[in-house]
Amino acid sequence: MAQCGARSGAVLAAVALALLAQPSAVHAQPAADFVPVTDAVLQAPDPADWLMWRRTLDAWGYSPLDQIDRENVGDLRMVWSRALATGSQQGTPLVYDGVLYMPNPRDTIQALDGATGDLLWEYRRPRPDDLHEHVYTALGEANRNIAIHGRFLIGTSADGYVYAVDAVTGRLAWETQIVDYTRHPAHQTSGPIIAGGKVISGRGCLPAGGPHACFIAAHDAATGAELWRRPLIPGPGEPGDETWGGVPYEGASTSAPGWCRATTRSSTSCTSARR
Repeated sequence: MAQCGARSGAVLAAVALALLAQPSAVHAQPAADFVPVTDAVLQAPDPADWLMWRRTLDAWGYSPLDQIDRENVGDLRMVWSRALATGSQQGTPLVYDGVLYMPNPRDTIQALDGATGDLLWEYRRPRPDDLHEHVYTALGEANRNIAIHGRFLIGTSADGYVYAVDAVTGRLAWETQIVDYTRHPAHQTSGPIIAGGKVISGRGCLPAGGPHACFIAAHDAATGAELWRRPLIPGPGEPGDETWGGVPYEGASTSAPGWCRATTRSSTSCTSARR
């Protein structure tokens, strides 16, 4: 949840080794040569690829590449930079076959040539005009990660959708509403992960959204069809609700001033539960 280091109007910079004997050039692959990403590829990615947040399903966050080491790291120099979308920058780019897929604030995705920084395409998802009336926009603008499967880049949006765009063209392939943001507002700043061809997504829910905004969902990565959802907090009258002893669903724990995470049902010092 921490936004330490987040910046508006940030710049994505790439560095490369200078004066190496045989530098390896990496370029974006043509559309006809795009190889779909399978579950097997996600489980054992090429050393040069970064196909999910923290790179692997065990979230190790380690790159096996060894061209840069303690002996030559001092020779690194900037080779290109590019301005990113305005807003809170918390995203981790994906890397696949020489292309960087960068999640940006306000449901924006950019595809960049990893060698040159050239913009290949940009997808900006339309946002409802009344979104700020229901979702705390300081969190709703952030976009920490996206996922990749088949030919699709998959993300979750501030207005309660899971969606896929074509990794080559940036065009919308499918979209599925997960939750109605006007009835059950929730934050989806952390993007989905892929497991067994399923798009697994969770959301940080606020008291204003009620217990039905708190769940984990799975969607088919190829079509967007919902496969299942698992509630995290029982609603009034549902099995398990009795364990709360009549405590109303009206509060949340606080991770920072003005920020909320729905982890309890008792009212606490959350100052912006209904913003």
